[in-house]
This record gives sequence, structure tokens and C-alpha cells, in this order.
Amino acid sequence: MMHPYVREPKLTFTVGLYPKPKHYADQESPIGEVIGSHHEGFREAQVGNAQAWYYPTDKTIVLWECFFDDRFRKLPLPEDANMQKLWQSFERYLLTKFPQASTLATPFNDPIAESIDEYQAFLKTLGYSPLVQGAFGKTL
Repeated sequence: MMHPYVREPKLTFTVGLYPKPKHYADQESPIGEVIGSHHEGFREAQVGNAQAWYYPTDKTIVLWECFFDDRFRKLPLPEDANMQKLWQSFERYLLTKFPQASTLATPFNDPIAESIDEYQAFLKTLGYSPLVQGAFGKTL
């Protein structure tokens, strides 16, 4: 299991409110102003998920899922360079952990895609092809 993340700054702002703040958002006068700020380091914000299983007898790694959360996916999967890089990075990590693996496999469909065709086109951009019924894969 892997959780891709980005580092976000931890910021705190102090806002001083005016004695007579505006009552509605469309009024002209502000309700206050920033009178201080503080940077407290960084936090890791999860932006997706990845999961894989290694089957040593078969020398096969099965990637069950590998994706960015939908708020980070704006393009169709076959065109999304970030999704491709995430998948390829996960593959590289798995291959360093299980160097004896000879096959990578994955389900032929995933609910993150708009259609089965879109997901399979994405897998093909990564070098996968139909392996057995219900699965795509590639030989290492």
C-alpha cells in the first residue's frame, strides 16, 4: 500500500476584526485585516492511493490500484502525464522491492476511468496488453 502525497506548508494567520464589520459579503468595507502570520513547517497531504501484491511463486506483481484523487485528474487517463508518472514510479519502486518478478499485471478495468476503453488505452500507454481474461500485463 502506498499513499502519494504532496508537502503543504502549515500556515497560521491572525486576523484582527474591526469594531463594526460589514454584515454582507457584497458590502464594500472589510471585516478586518491580517495582523500576523506564522509558518510552522510542512505537512504531508495525501493525493491518491496505490496498492499492489507480490506473488513469489508466480513471480508476478499485481497492481490493484494506482491513482491520484479525482480532484487532481483533469485529463483523460491516456493523456494524463501525471498519472503515467505516478504509475511508472510505483512500478519502479515495486521492482526494486521484488527484483525477481518477471510479470506485472493489473485488472482490465478501474472505476476511476470514464470507460473501460479509456482505462485500457491508459494501460497500453504504459506498455500493458491483454494477458488473460480480465487482466492486462507485461513481461519484464
